[in-house]
Amino acid sequence: MSRQSGPQEIVLSNAWHAGATPATMATVDGVPLEIVHRGIWSHGMGPDFNDALILFSGRELRAGSVEIHLRTCGWAAHGHHLDPAYDTVILHIVGCHDGSETRRHDGAIVPVAEIGPADRFAQPDFADWDWARVGGHCCAEQLARQDPAALHEALFHLGDIRLAARSARLEARLPSEPPAEILWAELLDGLGYSANREPMRALARLVPLVSIEDLLQATPASGRIHVARGVLLGAAGFLPLSPAEAHLARLDGGDVAALEAAWIDRGEPWRIDALPPTVWQRARVRPPNHPLPRLLAAASITTAASLRSGFGAAMLESLTTAAGPANALKSLAASHGGPGLGEDRALDMVASSLIPFALAVAAHSGDNALADAASRQWDRLPASAPNAIIKRASRQVAGSASLGKIGARGAQGLIHLDTSLCQPRRCFECPIAAAELGVKA
Repeated sequence: MSRQSGPQEIVLSNAWHAGATPATMATVDGVPLEIVHRGIWSHGMGPDFNDALILFSGRELRAGSVEIHLRTCGWAAHGHHLDPAYDTVILHIVGCHDGSETRRHDGAIVPVAEIGPADRFAQPDFADWDWARVGGHCCAEQLARQDPAALHEALFHLGDIRLAARSARLEARLPSEPPAEILWAELLDGLGYSANREPMRALARLVPLVSIEDLLQATPASGRIHVARGVLLGAAGFLPLSPAEAHLARLDGGDVAALEAAWIDRGEPWRIDALPPTVWQRARVRPPNHPLPRLLAAASITTAASLRSGFGAAMLESLTTAAGPANALKSLAASHGGPGLGEDRALDMVASSLIPFALAVAAHSGDNALADAASRQWDRLPASAPNAIIKRASRQVAGSASLGKIGARGAQGLIHLDTSLCQPRRCFECPIAAAELGVKA
């Protein structure tokens, strides 16, 4: 919503968004309304608020959009009656009802509710901002060039929000699940290429960490890697391996024979419930992202950790090593040959899984030393190569300007920005939009 829409309309929209308008009201025709969810502010891209839930007459729950104008005639004056994009509108909120009809492009009549003139509500600080300057193809290129430090702080703040949300979700599982099992599931999830995350999660449920660690502890050190590989690949439905798959996994004939023998000897608990091979996406997947080398990396990590302090402890201890957790993860993955892990995948797994998990455990147990170690790693962890989401968010924020070195913390901020603010068009809540418009967020 820009200056051209007039600040008073922003006042009404902000009042609706902030909950300053009543949660129960009636249409101008006397139909009772209960506002279940006010919707997501769209920054004027189509209807003002999307995904709203309104209960009509106490019995009919409708989902759709809400449009707001100073007067009812604003609907036709803005051409919404000719625009199919407004056929989702289920409620027209106005400051003053002037008797005009609100009819959608598809012919449906939209109920109207009057909330009073704009001067009834407090004018927000951003009412006079020129919102036309943000929300287009690029929002803050000027800020990126003139004050990159302010932009970095905004991205770090968004990255911290994403980290806190992930950590809270993991902490909520700690009362009912062993911590190491949660981290094991996170590890496999992080090893799953985007198309293979679901089967990786299913494998984590099928083969819990405790079962693998028990097997490894009962196996001589020299045979542990074959047991870990055999159980994971067998339960995942990859055995027997074809010659092409063995080549992809960099396994020689002796390695293949040893892991297949381990599956025959130790795989009975999972043989019936093994995943079907068809659940894995293998076509058009780059070799490093293929599930087979990723599973071999998981086998190497668990085997190497079993020779030390165990998987969970080894992962948390990596936060305090001089080399850092990403290098520690790569070292564990490469400890028994095989494809190992690339730098970018290791960095992503530390940022998305290990650090949030460590903070969750620290909060749950009151371990301040662990919280400090995880926080230090969060501040210094480098960013991995940008994925499609980060590239899109970077263009949206800075256009052709460089964002500089923002680290994993800033990169996670870009992901949060794209998924939680840019895509749903929540520009009014965006700290980067506020900074670009020259007002403190």
